[in-house]
Amino acid sequence: MAEELEPDPKVLEDAEQSETTTEAPNATVEPSEFAFRLVNVVKAMNSGEISYHEVATSFSLADELKCLFLFIKALPYDPISPIYPETPFLFFKGVPLPRAFDISEETARDIASFMRSQNSQYYDDLHLHDLSQYHLDAYETAIRVYNDTLEKTRRSYHENVKLAKSQVFEVSAVMACIFVIFIVLIGIS
Repeated sequence: MAEELEPDPKVLEDAEQSETTTEAPNATVEPSEFAFRLVNVVKAMNSGEISYHEVATSFSLADELKCLFLFIKALPYDPISPIYPETPFLFFKGVPLPRAFDISEETARDIASFMRSQNSQYYDDLHLHDLSQYHLDAYETAIRVYNDTLEKTRRSYHENVKLAKSQVFEVSAVMACIFVIFIVLIGIS
């Protein structure tokens, strides 16, 4: 039977020290990974899985918080407007509005206020050129990913609404035909 090898305490100590060196904290992490983290945390907030307080506290580094602040400021407010009832009615099913991208101006303002209350010096006169190249790349990627998935979701929502409306027309046409046939039968007898 093979015996498990225990790691040498000196090796573990050296590994921990190398993790806490002065290297950039994201040197081994691609900007796209941070970008997906930005997008996912905003989508989770919009879906009601986390609060906006948790959004701000899920990032700890100053540069990450700056990037999050600018990212939230750049997002479109209420990008998918409801065009069909969400709840079922009569014989028809409703079409739920996708909530993952439904950030309101009020929510964005609340997040910004909360973040400023934590440390206002980070956010006074903050601009994109204040971000490091890593965070700027992550910001641009996050905006692109967010907008692409938003557009796909919007198209999907509109297709579902189109299908639901066609169901309404079909059922209405059948009901009208039945009514006309019923009137004709009454007229004949």
